[in-house]
Amino acid sequence: MISRDSLTRVFARMSPESQEAAQAEAAARRMSVEDVVLEACLNDVQGQLYALRRRVPELMVMEGGRA
Repeated sequence: MISRDSLTRVFARMSPESQEAAQAEAAARRMSVEDVVLEACLNDVQGQLYALRRRVPELMVMEGGRA
C-alpha cells in the first residue's frame, strides 16, 4: 500500500530540480507535494501497463529503475 510516508521518502530521493518542479506544480494546482509525486508514479505505471497490451510487449527502462 502506498502511504504518505512512502511518498515523502520518494520525494526526498528526487533530484533538487525535480523537487523544485514538484513543489511548483503542487503550489500551482493547490495540492500536496505527495499527491503530485503519487500522480507522476501512477502515470508511469499506467504507461507500462499499456505497453504490455501491445502485440509485442515493450517495456521502457526508467531512470534509476528496472523494467
